[in-house]
Amino acid sequence: MRLLFFSSVLLVGLTAALSSSAQDTPIEPTAGLRKPPVIYLDVNTSTWRTRGRVSFALTPALKSKLTSAGFAVTQDPETPRDLILTVDYREERGKPISLGLSGTEITCLVALDDPRRGRLLATRIHESPSYAELVTAPYVEVVEKLQENPYFYFLGDLIRGSVEDHLDLPGALVQALAHRFERQLHQRVPTPFDTLLSPAETFPDLDLYYASRAWENAIEELGRLKESRAIPVLERLMLHSDRRIRLRAILALGEFDVPSVAAAMTRILETEADAGVRDAAQAVLARPAAR
Repeated sequence: MRLLFFSSVLLVGLTAALSSSAQDTPIEPTAGLRKPPVIYLDVNTSTWRTRGRVSFALTPALKSKLTSAGFAVTQDPETPRDLILTVDYREERGKPISLGLSGTEITCLVALDDPRRGRLLATRIHESPSYAELVTAPYVEVVEKLQENPYFYFLGDLIRGSVEDHLDLPGALVQALAHRFERQLHQRVPTPFDTLLSPAETFPDLDLYYASRAWENAIEELGRLKESRAIPVLERLMLHSDRRIRLRAILALGEFDVPSVAAAMTRILETEADAGVRDAAQAVLARPAAR
């Protein structure tokens, strides 16, 4: 049901929802503030699918992420730029799913270059459909998985962390989670005017739609990497309002052998209302490394 509902949004609606980003998007500097860095966006796409073109509105999505992170974006090779973002997006034929239907494997190579400092960031994102299950819209599913991938979802934040704070990719991912959580904690309380219908409400907020899964995937990735810089933010995320994010944070912290983890799990056992989250904390405490 989830895939069917959002298939038209992904393949058609996203282009309309982000149409304001379809042109070059320079940002006018506010008086007294420095001009935002200009990124030259170079997008190359290829697909095995019969129409010969990518259905996913990749370029508008990338522009939206970059402008939201405070960058100006151009695709004009004559426009002066501060940075160059190259995205090589490939859709390749995957394994057969059913008679006449094959999966699509997505590979996205991302590289950020500074003409003076050289390469600042590079990553390879790969997503596959769920071949173990028969799905009704495998292409939509794999595109959704791409948009939930933390290295794609947080791309604007990762670039900002690399450019402004000279962070490596894991460090920038830690910072992205920390900043987003901090913004959540200080969100403005909605007023009655915020509930009024507007034309924008004909499309879902895709950033919010993918947020929960992207956060979960980012937390899981930091645990997999055993990225020690993530420990403070993971401990804070154990208090998140979303129980799935709390659970992921506990599981990720279970990958670390540091004294603060045992203390954090003990606090969860004393304060957490959800039985599943408490069970996860208890399982972490039961591991030999946590004792």
